[in-house]
Amino acid sequence: MRSLSRIVVYVLAVAMIAFAGIASFIGGHVPASVPSDAPAYSLSPFSEALRAVDDRGQIDLVELKKRHESLENFVASLAATSPETKPDLFPTVEARLAYWLNAYHAAVLLELMDTRSTKSSASDELFNAVAIGGHRVTRWSMYRNTLSQSGDARVFFSIATGEKGRGVLDGAPFDADSLNLQLDDAMRRFVQRKDHVSIDGKTVKLSVLFQRHREEILAALPDERKNVLQIVWAYLPETCEADKPGCHTRADLDSACGNKFDACTTEFVEPDPTLTIRN
Repeated sequence: MRSLSRIVVYVLAVAMIAFAGIASFIGGHVPASVPSDAPAYSLSPFSEALRAVDDRGQIDLVELKKRHESLENFVASLAATSPETKPDLFPTVEARLAYWLNAYHAAVLLELMDTRSTKSSASDELFNAVAIGGHRVTRWSMYRNTLSQSGDARVFFSIATGEKGRGVLDGAPFDADSLNLQLDDAMRRFVQRKDHVSIDGKTVKLSVLFQRHREEILAALPDERKNVLQIVWAYLPETCEADKPGCHTRADLDSACGNKFDACTTEFVEPDPTLTIRN
C-alpha cells in the first residue's frame, strides 16, 4: 500500500512539473540564448517580406517563400532586440506596441510559409515559439502579455492571425510615428469585410470580436454613444470603392437603424478559421 502511495505521489509530482514547464513555455518565460551575431533590428527586411501581402490582405505563399530570407532575417533580429533588452530603441508606448504587432505578424508569416493546411490551428499559437529578447515567445504569450494589455480597442481588430475572420494584414509594418493612423486603417479594413459586418434589414451581423471586446470598445466612446454599432459606423466608408462592390456604408447602417442604433438587433458570428492564403 505504501508502495502504491509513493507511485501516486511520484506521478502527481511529475505531472505538476510537466504542467509548470508547459505553462512556462506557453507564457513566454523559457530562456533563449541571445546570439552575438544576431542581425541589427530594422523594419526593412520585414517590409520586404510583407510585399507578399496583397491589398485584400491575402498572403501569396509562393511570393512569401521567395522572400523567406528577409522574413527570417527580421525574426533573427528579434532574438537580441526587444523593448526589454534595448529600451532606448523603444522609448514610447507607440514604439513598444508597434514592435510587438510586427513581431506577432512576423511569427504568423513564419508559420504560414510552411503550412499545408487551409485552416488555422490553435496549437500553432500556443506552441510555436520564436526567440525574442532572450526568451522563447509564443504568439499566445505576445497577445496575453503585451497586445491585449494595450488599452486600445483597435489593437484587437488589427491582429492578423492568418484567418479570414480576424484582422486584415497590411502590406507595411507598423511604425511608431504613424501607429495611430495605421490602427485606424486596420479598423477600416476589418469592418469593410462583409464576413465581419453585414446588414440584413434591422439586423446587423458582427464578428464575435465585437462582443468579446465590448468593454474596451465602449470605454473609448462618450457616454451618450455607448453602443458597439457606433464604432462600426465610425469606420464604415462613406461610399464603396470600385474594387469593393456591394460593401456596406455608413448610409446603409443609418438606413437600417434610423436615429438610434438601439433600434437594430445585433448578432455575433464566430470568426472564419479559413486561412487567407493563395498558393
